[in-house]
Parts: sequence; structure tokens; C-alpha cells
Amino acid sequence: MNRIPLLLVLAIFLCLGGCSQYSSSPISVGFHNLNAKYNALFQANQKLFEAEKKLFEDRHDNYAQILPVLLPIDSVVASTVSAELAAVIKKASMVAERHQNSRWLDDAYVLIGQARLIQEDYKNAIETFKYVNTTAEDDDARQAALIGLMRAYVEQGEFTTALRVAELLREEDLNKNNTANFYLTKAYLHQLKKEYATSVAILEETFPLLPKNEQKARLYYVAGQMYELLEKFPKSSECFTKVAKNRPSYDLRFYASLNSALVMNQKGNFEKLLKDGKNKDLSDKIYEAMASAEMRQGNTAKGIALLKKSASISKDTKQLPYTYLTLADLYYDKYAEYETAFAYYDSCLSLLPNTDAAFAKVKQKQQVLGEFVKQMNIVKTEDSLQKLSKLTPAELDKVLERAIRLKKAQEMANLAKAKEIVAGSTATAKDPFAASGKTDWYFSNAMLVSQGRTNFTNRWGNRPLEDNWRRSSRDDAASFGSFNTASTENTSASKNTIEGISDKELATEKALMKTKIPFSAKALETSQIKRQDAMFEVGKIFKLSLNEPKKSIATFKQLLSEYPNSIHEPEALYFLYLLHENNPTEKVGYRKSLFDKFGDSYFARMLSRENIVELSSDKETEAQKLYTEAYQYYQQGNFADALSFVDTALKEYPNSHTEDKLAFLKALLLAKTQNFDGYVKALNDFIKDYPKSQLLGLVKENLAAAKNAKP
Repeated sequence: MNRIPLLLVLAIFLCLGGCSQYSSSPISVGFHNLNAKYNALFQANQKLFEAEKKLFEDRHDNYAQILPVLLPIDSVVASTVSAELAAVIKKASMVAERHQNSRWLDDAYVLIGQARLIQEDYKNAIETFKYVNTTAEDDDARQAALIGLMRAYVEQGEFTTALRVAELLREEDLNKNNTANFYLTKAYLHQLKKEYATSVAILEETFPLLPKNEQKARLYYVAGQMYELLEKFPKSSECFTKVAKNRPSYDLRFYASLNSALVMNQKGNFEKLLKDGKNKDLSDKIYEAMASAEMRQGNTAKGIALLKKSASISKDTKQLPYTYLTLADLYYDKYAEYETAFAYYDSCLSLLPNTDAAFAKVKQKQQVLGEFVKQMNIVKTEDSLQKLSKLTPAELDKVLERAIRLKKAQEMANLAKAKEIVAGSTATAKDPFAASGKTDWYFSNAMLVSQGRTNFTNRWGNRPLEDNWRRSSRDDAASFGSFNTASTENTSASKNTIEGISDKELATEKALMKTKIPFSAKALETSQIKRQDAMFEVGKIFKLSLNEPKKSIATFKQLLSEYPNSIHEPEALYFLYLLHENNPTEKVGYRKSLFDKFGDSYFARMLSRENIVELSSDKETEAQKLYTEAYQYYQQGNFADALSFVDTALKEYPNSHTEDKLAFLKALLLAKTQNFDGYVKALNDFIKDYPKSQLLGLVKENLAAAKNAKP
């Protein structure tokens, strides 16, 4: 009786000993295969599925932009599934720790690599995938590891390395799941490289391998977008139509229908979408698509109106910057309305993520146009102030009163809009020009530009209200409101219809505004200097930044006509010379004017070097010899002979390697032979003429010392 329990215990002991993870016995392998697959590996797979499902469901697709084939890996986004990913690694690691002889060991390592990949832990993910590739006995697991490795390289922008991995995979006999994942990864790679034809061709091969679900519907949408970029509109429409057949979300179905109507120019479908009550919150997207359709047919004006309509009702802060960007580019490129373009670029930047590919380019344009608008405002402001200074006291009072009342009315309108927003009203205009109003004064365009900031800030609250031009400084034209110096008869009407300002406030405001008007000769001179400086800057911006040679020429000509003794005349003549490249007669004329009037100027010297060729070694030697002799005379106190040698060297051997030394020596000689101002001028000229000279630091020191010692 006692032998049976003893044998049973012995049998159990032998079985357990045979189940060691390091044993290759059938019982041991079977035991660990069973436990690995249906315990740790199953749970790890489930957690990875949950993580990927959550990431897909929580994605934020901007359907107006080209969607990526695969969701880009982002550790910040992945933090929302950190618990699931940690569980994947923990459970899969148990297979490696407890079931070394299991056939599922390779699959466990693949799961660990995939979890690390989603965590954006590329280093460890790559190490894991490489380990599986070199040690795995299971081909499916090894191929899955190579696909993961390829994805890791793609996410890091290492496309060449990723393509090398792809070449290895092309030689493999992949199962259905691995084939689909390989195709999607490769399509994603080519999409990132903007090789849309290749990317969409690979997607076409992938579709038969995928089940009907929202992921497949999304990929059809991506294919439709890429076909649209390739201007294959029937194929694009076909893909957009197939979205609806693959269980899409409502938004995905809507955008697919919208884009299908757009690519095939089915305007009737737009109207149907607008009339559908379920699309009320998406009407801004419909107007955006309608605008695109109109502009494709060359109806730019109608397209712009529809874009503004879209912007005025949109609540989508992700799409709105791109609407503003489209409007900005149209006003910049097609109409050259730079003040208007600036307002839209400015509004665009307020919402555009700084990680967006277009951000740097938009910021550059905004900065250039911001400076342009600033200088134009100065020109217009000073011009208007000068006109005001010529009015009679009675006329001036009427004009200022009208301006103050109109300005007050605008402020009250802005306040009312802000209150509507706080109360939850949707009747607010975010378009930079939606509530600007019409005015009679010619400066109203600049006021319209500043209105962009006002309305935008009121709607979104992303900038202090004080930052807009009308409130930031009472020194600009906006301080005077919008008025016409020739139209004062409506002042009493304004007084009767516009409330909110007392007589005392009116008098205070008028007194303040009058302090800005240049009544005295000195104030008028200061105003003229401001105006000509700004006009000169506008001319330069037209030439150097906006590529508007005709407008640049007109601006510089106006400057020279209105200010014949301007300090900017030498440089303006130089620019006019450069701007008349295709008009030899005018070009020669401006060159002659520059040399006749400002022969010693930096700009004349710039032109004199225009056709200078590199000196031969013999001539370089002669120049060096003259410099040495001149310097010896200088040390001996023979300044006249030294100056003669320097002038000869500069004239006979221009552009020599010793030219900067000769120029500096000449400045020192002028200090000995001429007056103090000649010496300072020579030092300033040196700084302009030789900005890369090794002597520049010494010259600046001498200039600073000279200024401190000025008698």
C-alpha cells in the first residue's frame, strides 16, 4: 500500500525535472510551448493589441493635410498607453526568463522590440530586432523583426538603411500578415520621401491583404490624397469612394465624400453636404473645398471669398492656420498686396505648430512683410500728420473729432464681439478683415491690416490685446482713427449716432493727438526725416526681399524727387544703377550721377571695382613695394610723400592683397595732413569697404578712440 504513493511521488518528481526550460525532452518542450503561448505570450499580444487600438482610436488626423500611411511614432502620444506597453515587455520577457526552450521565444522578442519601438526607444528596439534576425529559427518571427527594424530606421529618417533592409525582405517568402506590414512600411517610407507614385502603387498591392475596417478605409483616403497630388483625379475619386465601403468613422466618410466631389468638380455634391444638418459643424470644411474647386477653374476671386467664409465660421484651430496660409500666399504671390498678406501670415503663425514643415518659411515671410508694413505705416503716418499740420484750427478739430469717434466705435464693436465669445456666441469673425469696415481715409488699408490682429486676438485670446498696432502705440496713424481731411461734414452725424465718449474724454484725446502733429519747423523736419528714412527702407525691401524691381525703382525715384539732398541719395543711386540692368541708358546715367556727386562714397567705390580682374603676381609685388615705401615715409614723418605713394598704389593696383593695409595707412596719414573729420570719415569708410579685413578690429579701436578724443 505504501509503494503506490511512493511511485506516484517519484513519477511527479521525474516529470517536473524533465520540464526544465533548458531540457530538450518532448515533455519539457511541450510544457514550455504550452505555457509560453497560452499564458505570457497571449497576454503580451493582447496588451500590444490594446495599445495599438487605443493609439489608432485616439489619433488626431488633419484630413485637410496629407495623412501619413502609418501613424508616426511619438513617445509623448505613446505615454497614454505606457501601462500596456510595460505589460507587453514584462509578459514577453517572462517567456525568455522561464521558457528558454519554447518555440515561441522568437515571437516574444519580436513583441518586446515592437513595444520599445512604440515607446520611441529606437536603440533598444533595433538591438532587439537585430538579435531576433541573427538567432531566430522561426522565419516568420525573423521577418517580422526585419520589418520592425525597417520601421525604426524609417522613423529616424535613415531611409537608405531602411531600403537596404527592404531589399533583404524582398528575397523572403513572407506570410500574409508580414507581407501587409512590409508593404505598409515601404509605402510609408516612399511617402515620406515624397515619392507618391511609388507609395500609392504599393498601397494598391496592400489593399487585398487587409480586412474591411477603419484602418483600411483610412488607407484608401490616403491613396486618394496621393492620387490627387499626382493629378490622377479619376483614381483619386475611386479611392475616396471606396472609403465608405470599409466601415469608416463619420468624419472619415465626410472628408472622403468632400474630396471626391472636389477632385471630380461635382459642385452639386457640395450643396448637398451643406444642406445635411449633420454637417453643420463641418460647413467650414465644405466652403474650403468649394474654394479649392473654384480656384482650380481659375475663379480666384470667388475662391478667396469662400476661403474667408470658411475662416469666419471655423472653430478648427488645426485647420484654420492653413486657411490663413492659403489666403496669405494668394495675396502675396498673385496680387502682391503685401499689407493684406502680412495680416494673414501673422494670423497663420499664431496657430501654426512650430514643428510644421511650413513654419520657418511662413515666419520668414511674416517678418519681411512685418518690416514692410511697419515702414509703410511710417510713410503714411508722417504724410498724414504733415497734412494735418496745414489745416486751420477749426478744420483740424472737426477732423480729429471724427477720427476719435470712429476709433471709439471700433473699440466698442471689438468689445461687443469679445463679450459674445465669452457668452458662447458663434457669430464671431476670425477672418482678419471680417469686421474692419470701410473708411474714407487713404490710410485705411493699414488699419484693415491691424484689424486682423484685433479680430484674431478677440476670438482666440492667444495674444495680449495691447499687441495690435492700433493699441500698441499712439504714435502711429491708427491713433488718429480713420478720417478724410476733406470730409468733415459728417461730424455732427457721428456725434448723434455714436455713444460712449464724453466731451471731456474727447477734449483730452484731441489734445493728445495734437501733440503728435508737427506744427513747428523743427517737428516738421523730424517728421520729414522719419518719412524719407522709411521710404528708403521700403525701396530696399521691394528690391532685396519682395523681388519687385518696378516698385523699388518708383520708390527710390520718389525719394530722390521729394528729398533731393537726402542722406540716402548715394545708396539710392547705387540701387537704381543695379535695378536698371536691362536699360543700359538709364544704368549709365545713374552711374554718372553717383560718381559726379558722390565720387568718394562707398557705393562709388563698389562700382569702380566692378570690372576689376585679379592682379598678376608681378603687380601684387609692385603694390606691396609701394606700401612698404609709403610706410617707411610715414615712420620718418614724411607724410606728404607717404600719402602720394599710397594714392598711387590704390589707383594703379586696385583690389590688391595689400589694399586694406593701404586704406588704413591712408586714414592714419589723413589724421596727420588733414582735419579730424577727414580721419574719422576714412575710418568709417574702411569699415564699410573691408568688412572682412584682419585690420577691422584695430580700425574700430582707432575710431572709438577718435570719437572719445573729439575736440
